[in-house]
This record gives sequence, structure tokens and C-alpha cells, in this order.
Amino acid sequence: MASQIDQMRKGTTTVAILKLLVDEGEPLHGYEIIRRLDTRGQGYFRFKEGLIYPRLHRMEQDGLLEGRWVGEPGTRRRKMYTITEKGRQQLKVEVERWRTFSEQIDHLLGLEAA
Repeated sequence: MASQIDQMRKGTTTVAILKLLVDEGEPLHGYEIIRRLDTRGQGYFRFKEGLIYPRLHRMEQDGLLEGRWVGEPGTRRRKMYTITEKGRQQLKVEVERWRTFSEQIDHLLGLEAA
């Protein structure tokens, strides 16, 4: 069961990060993103550094996020991430896909609201 949850989590990580950044309305660093995703997921999904950091880098390369280093040189610096306009557009697409998928699964399983 855990591996099924892991696969579902991996498939939704990008949209979860994008939605978190939109909802929070402020730049966040990687560890804070992990912490807040864990809180939102009530510990069910357990986002780990090995999943989140590579995904953040990939999202930045794809233009969905903008990363900016903060902190003085020689001190502990953190990369703060904000969502880009391209990321906002991707979020809209992904949320619509999720809604359609969810509705179709509910219909398939006979779970749609009466």
C-alpha cells in the first residue's frame, strides 16, 4: 500500500508545490515547502527531500518557478522559490486535469454525489 501512495504522491508533487506557493502568497525555501506540504497532507504523504529538491530544480529549469538565493555570502543561504506566470498557467491546467480525472474515477466507481 505504501508504494501505491508513494506513486500517487510523486504524480501530484508538481501541482502540490505550485498550489502551495499560490496559496501561501510568499516565496518559500525547500525545507519550508516540505514542512508545509507535510502539514497540509496531515502526514499522510510524507514528502521527502529526495523527492522535493530535485523536483524544485526541475520546475525552475522548466520555468514554472523562479529561485533566488537570499542571505549574505559566507552565511547560511537559502534558495527561495516563487511561482512564475508560466507556473500559474500550468497550475490551472493541472487542476483542471485533476478535477476531470477525479470526476471520472468517481463516476466509474459509482461514487458521484446524488
